[in-house]
Amino acid sequence: MVSLTEVYVAAEKFDFHCYVGADRLIFPWHDHLVTAYLDERNPPALVFDTDLRSTLGMEHTAALARTITSWNRERLGPTVSLRVGDDGEVGLHARSSMLTGAGVTSGQLEDFVRLSMETTRLAVDHLIGDFPELALPGTDENAARRRKQDAAALDGPLPRDRHVSVNELDDDVMRLREVDHRRTRDEIDDSGFDFDPDEEHSASMSTEEHDWDGHTGDREDPVPEEVTLPRVRETLAGMGIEKTHGDDDVIIAWINDILFGFFLDNGPSYLIKGHWDPNLDPAADYLRMFLLCNDWNESSVTTKAFCHEDDDGLQIRVEFTTPVGEGLSDLQLEHNTAVAINHVLHAIEAISTDSTGESAVAWP
Repeated sequence: MVSLTEVYVAAEKFDFHCYVGADRLIFPWHDHLVTAYLDERNPPALVFDTDLRSTLGMEHTAALARTITSWNRERLGPTVSLRVGDDGEVGLHARSSMLTGAGVTSGQLEDFVRLSMETTRLAVDHLIGDFPELALPGTDENAARRRKQDAAALDGPLPRDRHVSVNELDDDVMRLREVDHRRTRDEIDDSGFDFDPDEEHSASMSTEEHDWDGHTGDREDPVPEEVTLPRVRETLAGMGIEKTHGDDDVIIAWINDILFGFFLDNGPSYLIKGHWDPNLDPAADYLRMFLLCNDWNESSVTTKAFCHEDDDGLQIRVEFTTPVGEGLSDLQLEHNTAVAINHVLHAIEAISTDSTGESAVAWP
């Protein structure tokens, strides 16, 4: 398993300096701060959770919804979300995570730390570009404010209190209202996913999760290899998902009546994407669906949900992404793929049930 000491060493290698707590690392930046911690629930993960130092008024919610959706749709990470505080102010957050249950090499850890810090800075700059008032001027008063925020982050509750394990999700949690990896959209959203699920091209997956505790049993220590679509296809087949479509750029499969795409994207990154197409009215339903996606993004550690508009109306997409510049072992590839499929299905189930009263997922 990864330790915070290893995370600290990896961060120092790139001159990312931090305050060290008993169960977290706090990285202070001018306009945001990053809390790194280990989520030891199943599946275990290393999480980089970011808070912007400034907040916005509720009157900005509609505009923020568009900015956040644009970022989450066009960028692989981090996942950006908002939360309304008790004072009525809107706080902004970003989250990156890396599964650790199947082991992590030093190269993989360094790659994740560097990408997380760099892409988080890009996300903050993107938000400040649309909302300049989020930038904190360099005054003595604001310097004291930053020190107070850093101390609170070091001693206060961990951000994982608002993130929940998939197996712990319930209606109350789901109803809370409170580097540059730009993707080629025509490769992902206009890739010709125009066929219906049928017995020949569909598969099912249960809700049961493996107990990924970082031990590989009789398997040898993981040896990362380049992640390729043939390896992904072989991994899917080993999981019982053998009926797939695709070409050199994407693998397509229907799993539990949900259309999945498996991609290798810029970075490189391994991207698993679930599609739910309710064909809603973009004008009437956008804010409601944004808030449901935002609820999921606030509570999830691993996946990202966002709205997508096409010629048929307002649709929902859910993604899982992990960097693979340092490769993945067979065990890591299997672990990431299995967790991704399961969590994407749970996300679509939660969002579809809350929005329509029925789950779009057909569980076996």
